Amino acid sequence: MTDGASAAVFKEVIAAAEKLPPFPDVVRKVMPLIQQMAPVRSIEQVIRYDQAITAKVLAIAQSAYYSRGRAIRSLQDAIVSLGQRQLIQVIMAACAAQFFGQKTAGYDLREGELWQHSVATAIMAEKVATRIDFKDVLTVYTAALLHDIGKTVLTRYVKTYFDLIIGAINAKKVRFIDAERETLGIDHQQLGAIIARRWRFPGEVIDSIGYHHQPQEAHEHVDMIGIIYVSNRMVAGMGIGCGVDGFFQPNQDSVFSRLGLTTRMVDKLMAETLEELEDTRQFLAA
Repeated sequence: MTDGASAAVFKEVIAAAEKLPPFPDVVRKVMPLIQQMAPVRSIEQVIRYDQAITAKVLAIAQSAYYSRGRAIRSLQDAIVSLGQRQLIQVIMAACAAQFFGQKTAGYDLREGELWQHSVATAIMAEKVATRIDFKDVLTVYTAALLHDIGKTVLTRYVKTYFDLIIGAINAKKVRFIDAERETLGIDHQQLGAIIARRWRFPGEVIDSIGYHHQPQEAHEHVDMIGIIYVSNRMVAGMGIGCGVDGFFQPNQDSVFSRLGLTTRMVDKLMAETLEELEDTRQFLAA
């Protein structure tokens, strides 16, 4: 593809990204309240104005897994039952799910596979952050859940120009993401960061999305980006939503070492994530 053609595709991709609906405001309003340990009533007053989120919070809180036999009669009951960390995860999942509903055929993923991968990566990232005593677990969860948001827009362009991308990989011995960027004028990391910035997420979330395949190139938020990177790699290694691009991404074992993750820890984290993913089917149905 010529540079002119690549530039034309780039403009089309950016225009498609700009057509995405805004990310629901309820997350930005609830997150500070939870971090400040605000009263349940204050949190409830924010959530109840979003009927779709209210319905989702109630439905998940009333499920057998989350309610554990307790009666959930109101939104306040649901908030108390879920707990603050679980609440923001449910809200984030409910908000994000609308963007991951389609099939991502360009990356050889069936309908629902990218969403399952995103949820599994978020669960894994929370576990890694807790294991290494990283403080801002909720922000890590948010970045992990959205790390592949760029794929939701880029998938149809990858599908259209797939032969050119694979041709560049074979001819130039480059990574999938490099061939993606060379062919389309942008890669899914960069596009994801643009979308996250447009949605007014904080810098650490934007950077974690923008460098989740290349943590060694980041200059800020390196620990958080490293958490997203290793979580994404482990989930792909479990065979959850590993698209065609996963076969062309080299491992960066130094990131695992820097975070202190041994082979035994990785095995344990993968087993725990698989078990929790089975228990959180409600997220996948969101």
